[in-house]
Amino acid sequence: MGGRSFGMLGRRGYSLLFRLATAPGIVLHELAHRLTCLLAGVPVQSAVYFQLTGPPGYVQHATPSRWSTTAAIALAPLAGNIAVAAVLLEYSLAIYTGSGVDAVVTGGLLWWVAIAALTHSLPSSTDLGTVWAATTARWYRVPLAVVVGPLYALRRLAGRVGSYRLTVPLSLAVLGGMMALHDLSPAAFLGCVFGGQWGCWDGSPRLGAVLSKMLLDCLDQLRAMGVLVSVR
Repeated sequence: MGGRSFGMLGRRGYSLLFRLATAPGIVLHELAHRLTCLLAGVPVQSAVYFQLTGPPGYVQHATPSRWSTTAAIALAPLAGNIAVAAVLLEYSLAIYTGSGVDAVVTGGLLWWVAIAALTHSLPSSTDLGTVWAATTARWYRVPLAVVVGPLYALRRLAGRVGSYRLTVPLSLAVLGGMMALHDLSPAAFLGCVFGGQWGCWDGSPRLGAVLSKMLLDCLDQLRAMGVLVSVR
């Protein structure tokens, strides 16, 4: 009995520490819901952006009359948190530089908030369950299941294996991808950090430049296929 109680306390302590460690992501998640409600004109009854007990946070709002509004509110953290993380990581890797402990700490804080945002970017099971039910409730919305279905399945998978066991590795994989995009090796990064500098690595193509090139290549392909017409 004592061992079981100790195990429960250990899990609760781990959950509390993890909640504190990723608090910025929780706040951003709930803010995304709240701001989308505000933009969509959906009344909000109550909102808690972070708490130590119970759910990490929540936004209780009136039931939207349109499927699109329901989906926008439910999926807002996915877009919002990922956008915030992308901006912070891009800024920390391509723009921000400095020397000294303050600079390294600032760069670390940028990464902390970015990883926390990514960790809590996945909508909750309640949010996705609501969208899924609204999607399958009308036959003409069934094609939209192609968009909602994978997210709903991912959320259910997270519920089985543990949400953070799925989202934390994915967040770290995104961080690794951003470093690779900037041609930044772990050795070069650690060399700068342990040398008391942030951003001393070689400048590399920024995310905006890479995305712009991808967009232009896509437009060129569409023009070649005759989908788009060039304007001279």
